[in-house]
Amino acid sequence: MRVFITGQGWLNLPDWPPPTTERVLYLQPDGGLGPRHRRRRRRRRRSGMTRRSDSHRGRSAAVARRRLPRRRVAGRRADVLSFTGDPLTEDLCVHGNPVIELAHSSDNPHVDVFVRISEVDARARSRNVSDGYRRLTGGAGAVHLEMDAIAHRFRAGSRIRVLVAGGCHPRFARNLGTGEPPVSGTELKPATHVVRFGASRLVLPLA
Repeated sequence: MRVFITGQGWLNLPDWPPPTTERVLYLQPDGGLGPRHRRRRRRRRRSGMTRRSDSHRGRSAAVARRRLPRRRVAGRRADVLSFTGDPLTEDLCVHGNPVIELAHSSDNPHVDVFVRISEVDARARSRNVSDGYRRLTGGAGAVHLEMDAIAHRFRAGSRIRVLVAGGCHPRFARNLGTGEPPVSGTELKPATHVVRFGASRLVLPLA
């Protein structure tokens, strides 16, 4: 089987996915992403249902210069949580489905969760790698979100970034926050998302 590894090139593998080991990175209160969890504090973000959330675009096969400023802005938005790790000391090859586990709650039971993984190079340019989306129907609890499968090499010196948002419109239909059908609903209700630290983490399958 021939697999194209983004950041590397073509590779012959006997099967897919190949045997992997888990690398766990915890979301941290200071906006970091690292191997140690910190239980103190929690972070909140309010999802404004009346504004477009089109800054959270999907993956791309190459760095597109005209889109880079928009991606940097996405990480600074008030309704997006951003977590960035330290520069990698060695290459990391991720083969399979990354998983995000969030200790999550909301004051509105009708909410969405969108998570994106990106690679940030030494010049602070961000490249989308994988993402996942889910429409939730409960107010609180653990969110286990399996993102799209990837075959990607994170280069030494780059950093891994995780963005957590309450939507990704227009890629996914806007959640009205009321439980009404999106095509016929007439009201909009915002939501406040809360992410607690300690159990919130990213799990990467390393080849």
